[in-house]
Amino acid sequence: MTEPGRRTRPAASARGRAAAPGAGGTVRPEPAARNEPAVRAVQRPPAEPPPPSRSLWLAEVLRERIITGVYAPGERIREAQLREEFGFSNGPIREALQAVVADGLAERPPFQGVRVKRLSEREIIELFQVRLALLEYAVELAARSPTPQTIAGAAALKRNIDAAFTKLDEGHPAFGGKLSQWLLAAAGNRVMQEIWDRTLQQTLIYVNAAFARSRGRKSRALLIALIDRICEGDVAAARATARALTVQTLADLGISGTL
Repeated sequence: MTEPGRRTRPAASARGRAAAPGAGGTVRPEPAARNEPAVRAVQRPPAEPPPPSRSLWLAEVLRERIITGVYAPGERIREAQLREEFGFSNGPIREALQAVVADGLAERPPFQGVRVKRLSEREIIELFQVRLALLEYAVELAARSPTPQTIAGAAALKRNIDAAFTKLDEGHPAFGGKLSQWLLAAAGNRVMQEIWDRTLQQTLIYVNAAFARSRGRKSRALLIALIDRICEGDVAAARATARALTVQTLADLGISGTL
């Protein structure tokens, strides 16, 4: 990601300056030659969208770092380090930190600053129980009637997964939730999407950690199989694959528990 830049006011054109009224009176334009074709008005390009606020931009950077393990569970995210790295004032930094706390990715213990949230093994199991319940129903909804958009998106998603595992082999986890985004869009349930976004972002921390530990030896095939079963409209197989993938994720973390 790049830091959002500031807008600069474009300099007035030479034509605009010449047409401005001066101290000696108004400058009148010379009449065009009789046979000269009329000059067409140049259509202005659409205005660029405003850059995101610094706090929103930084919050997205922090989310990505937490999810991919740059900041480990329990690690403190220090305001002073962020000021030095990005050159931002305290206001945007504190707003960004509060955003990741609100996401459930970090916590703010009394007098200890902001730390990446650390879960116990029991809490991880409970979190993945909730994740699996939503995941199984989401794949069922998606597989009942896969749309052309869902099938078209599957090809791009597979390429994204291949690229992510290539980066993983290089030591850079890069699983940012593209599968869940595609799946929830295919399911078409807005409330489920909101619950997932509010509650289950932190599961990506442990999904990335599991892939990093195992190099995705078994999970990679399960991910591709899940996408294929949804596109084929095989509800039962899609649900079974979603469960197998979740069980494998916990196994790769070295966690045993009932889902």
